[in-house]
Amino acid sequence: MKCRQQLFLQFFILSAFLFPVISIAQVNSIWALGDGEKVYRNDLQHPAKSGNFTWNGKLIRIAALFNEVVAFQVIVESGNDTVKGIELSVSAPQHAITGKPFAANSLAHGPDGYIEVFSEHYLHVKDSTHPNWYYGSPAAAPKNMKGWIPDALIPVTALAGRGGFPITISPKQNQGFWVDIELPRNQKDFAPGIYKGSVYVTQNGKNIGSIPYEIELLPHYLPDEDKATIWAFSEDAATYFPEMSKQQVDDMLKFEAHRHRITLAGGYSQNATPYSGVMMDAYKPYFDGSAFTPANGYHGIAEGKGEKLFPIGMYGSPVMGKTKEEVQKQSDLWVNWFAKNAPQVKYFWYITDEPDSARLVWVKERATWVHGNTGIGKALPLFTTTAYKKNMSDVIDYWAGYDGVDLTELSQIRKRGGDHWFYNGNRPRYGSVILEAAAVDFRVNSWIMYKYGINTYFLWHTTAWKHNGQGPKGNLHQDVFSKALTFINDDMDFGNGDGILFYPGHMPYYPEQERGLSRVLPSIRLKNIRRGQQDAALLQMAEQKTGREKVLALVNKVVPKAMSEVPMNAAVPWSQKGEEYDRVRAALLEVIRNVQ
Repeated sequence: MKCRQQLFLQFFILSAFLFPVISIAQVNSIWALGDGEKVYRNDLQHPAKSGNFTWNGKLIRIAALFNEVVAFQVIVESGNDTVKGIELSVSAPQHAITGKPFAANSLAHGPDGYIEVFSEHYLHVKDSTHPNWYYGSPAAAPKNMKGWIPDALIPVTALAGRGGFPITISPKQNQGFWVDIELPRNQKDFAPGIYKGSVYVTQNGKNIGSIPYEIELLPHYLPDEDKATIWAFSEDAATYFPEMSKQQVDDMLKFEAHRHRITLAGGYSQNATPYSGVMMDAYKPYFDGSAFTPANGYHGIAEGKGEKLFPIGMYGSPVMGKTKEEVQKQSDLWVNWFAKNAPQVKYFWYITDEPDSARLVWVKERATWVHGNTGIGKALPLFTTTAYKKNMSDVIDYWAGYDGVDLTELSQIRKRGGDHWFYNGNRPRYGSVILEAAAVDFRVNSWIMYKYGINTYFLWHTTAWKHNGQGPKGNLHQDVFSKALTFINDDMDFGNGDGILFYPGHMPYYPEQERGLSRVLPSIRLKNIRRGQQDAALLQMAEQKTGREKVLALVNKVVPKAMSEVPMNAAVPWSQKGEEYDRVRAALLEVIRNVQ
């Protein structure tokens, strides 16, 4: 008996050493990992549980630059009983030598840093997305397409029972928590070096576990501006926030996108009506960056940096008129305004969306009206969402193909003054938008843009809180917190999570899903867009230090090929594991740190 007791005690001590938590009857384990994975609610045997690149079983360790946002996840796993009263907090990181903290104020973005904690909300996928335009064949499908998948990130100040603290966890389930730490932009008052803090998990006010973390703040500044643009669309959000003016809702969406390195363009009056100088003058602060300043209520990444892209007539809305005379007059007005007020902005007429061959005849006619204009309007570029077509090369300037970028034609398109972008998500050539895709599907797109020199990625929607108009449910409002299906058409093709990057803080159409917050809520997919754009900035910095060829050798470890190099019936060639991108990111930081 004594020997058995000694063995049990040795096992308990060993477990406490390997897993720095205090286990009680209701909590089975507490562990951590990076931001590049989705841990399903019922995946109690996740391979990262015993240790991973971000967490070695005892300590969370991250290296980063000034002006970078880092993130990690903490997973609380329940035992055989329901766990109630769970909360998670993060202490402000303190410099290991001076003891000076940053991110002490966790309530507002600012130059001294920021910490925000979210609970992860799960959606149940029981019928996985049809293999149509989300992936080219079953070979390219995500590996784990069913189950309770985390996506919406609920601020801890939300209503209790709706993602706000305290949290209840049902038996034998994971509950994920997401932690954002925005590193200081203020290089004058904060020294580089190691900063230390801790993550605390409490139950009913009593500490039940803690994990220490370290952030190595390197003496370099991550650029505010992104070389490549992620352009996304939003509309129909205002009715969810009746306590706010339309301008306040517009700014809220713009600000949240801007903080995640996204240009949210389209869905505004300026995009959906004929030219109005008054409206465009009102929009100008988004171009010159004055909208994104503390004076206008904005704090965070890329303060004072303006948008660089503007679509005229989203999805082919009839804003340019129906006759040749109307189109030419509108062209003159638009080109003249941008030439005088925002010459740095890439603007274009979004002439039509996903045109068939018959519609292309119509497009060609309108293009001749524009190009035959004797006024300044002949310079108006045309854009559409379709694969590049040689017989339309003199008609369309900017292409965005759902099958990705035709790399063999890219240089020729650019010689003619145009460009080739990509649109939404289509495995295996680039990451997909669907809920059951890997977390890195939205991260990898920025790596792909860097590798091939692609300038823009277009995402069709971020707030598709209504069902799409061409489907059987028309424009009915969706219950995006309980239904994974967000896109369906009359052919009964469907997609889970398509069109959703933000979730509503208010839910007037489904009161049982009310979160009690006058803000849009982020998602794991949104956070991985930000991570990818930050990675791309690191790639650019490393290239300046050591040259493009050496950086591409690192990129090829996770993205050996993509876009038109990959047949649509092939398996995904790029890595689907966030940890593998993190390892390359660490190598990039070493280049930035060491090469003078």
